[in-house]
Amino acid sequence: MKIKKYLRRFVPVSRTYVDAKIKDLESTYTNQIEKQSALFNQLTNYQSASFDEIIQQLSSLETHITKQQQNNIQNLLHHITTEHNRIASTINDHLDWELKRRDRWKTMSAENKRSAGGRPIWVIKCPAPEGKDKVLWGDYPYALALKKYLERLNCFVIIDTREDWGCEEGADVVLVLRGTYFYRPDRRNKTALYIMWNISHPDKITIDEYNLYDVVCIASDYYAEIIRNQVKVPVFPLLQCTDTELFFPADKHQEKKWDYIFIGNSRGVARNCVMWAIDENIPLRMWGSGWNTILKDHMDLFESPSVENYELPNIYRSAKVTLNDHWDDMLQKQFINNRIFDALACGLPVISDECDELKKIFPTAILYYHTRQDFKNCIHNIENNYSQISQTVLEQQALIHEKFSFEARAYQLVEIASKFTNSRKN
Repeated sequence: MKIKKYLRRFVPVSRTYVDAKIKDLESTYTNQIEKQSALFNQLTNYQSASFDEIIQQLSSLETHITKQQQNNIQNLLHHITTEHNRIASTINDHLDWELKRRDRWKTMSAENKRSAGGRPIWVIKCPAPEGKDKVLWGDYPYALALKKYLERLNCFVIIDTREDWGCEEGADVVLVLRGTYFYRPDRRNKTALYIMWNISHPDKITIDEYNLYDVVCIASDYYAEIIRNQVKVPVFPLLQCTDTELFFPADKHQEKKWDYIFIGNSRGVARNCVMWAIDENIPLRMWGSGWNTILKDHMDLFESPSVENYELPNIYRSAKVTLNDHWDDMLQKQFINNRIFDALACGLPVISDECDELKKIFPTAILYYHTRQDFKNCIHNIENNYSQISQTVLEQQALIHEKFSFEARAYQLVEIASKFTNSRKN
């Protein structure tokens, strides 16, 4: 609590943001302390003792044990002390960086207005964390693609990763990519238009949260219609999409390196299409993490535990077919994941779980399954009618570019922003 009160004295951000940041730091610190506690528990039963008490207990043992045991304890004490100091230093560095970051926030609005040169300022709030790991979050390349196409429409675009969500930057439009994390619109900027684009995790969003925004876009026609009847703000369906400048079909002479592929993390779930493929001895190659326990006897199937977005197009163009599924909340509310659009844009056939919205868009270009027998039928179809299926996928290119590309989404978002910005002025 002392740290929170200290930060709030100097940091011009919302209570929610500071609390979230402190929670992140406390989580990091707690994880490290838990590792230390495991070392303590190896040598003492006084699990509730303080750090100093444990050190005293360990030190007192030295008069009753052998020289080797004394050396071992001394080494352990040194390790614990070093870790303790390292953690304290890390937290201090975090706090120092946070304060410097916030100092810069004070000038961001004026700097952005100068740089924009009269163009509308769009700020995309992306839930990926700052640092090297952000490229492994699907939301970050999503934000980058959107930025590219918005800038072609004469917008000045800034991407804020999660650490900068508390920064008010003189924006004309704040576009929040709502997936895992909650963002509360910062109403210090009285003229900004706040748009939520709910692209995933619909089960995490309440009606009250939708109502915090000026406009809500939802990546499902089906769910947008449901929410439209429950909220006070305008709601638009805005499905996920692909960057057709990166994801496009292979040259007809490109070699197929893999037969069946699956790209996705486990999150502790034994995903049906993967398990069925392994049971049926289908030649499968995988990219993803969290499978160590579920597929501990099949880790030879994995090419890598992660893959960056720029690598995906070549993987898709080098494969024969990809397996696909959706998380339960996405499937129930008919949110189509962007893996579908990326793969089809590369001319790659897809075997996917079925929902009405997806089947309405691609009635014949995707092979669908509900049951294991459906899945086996899809495999049989691929093996016996591959040329025809591939041709059907290639015939979707014009549709994808026109309706399911980031270029199309940028146009739609600019139109929405223009409509509601003007209505607020009148």
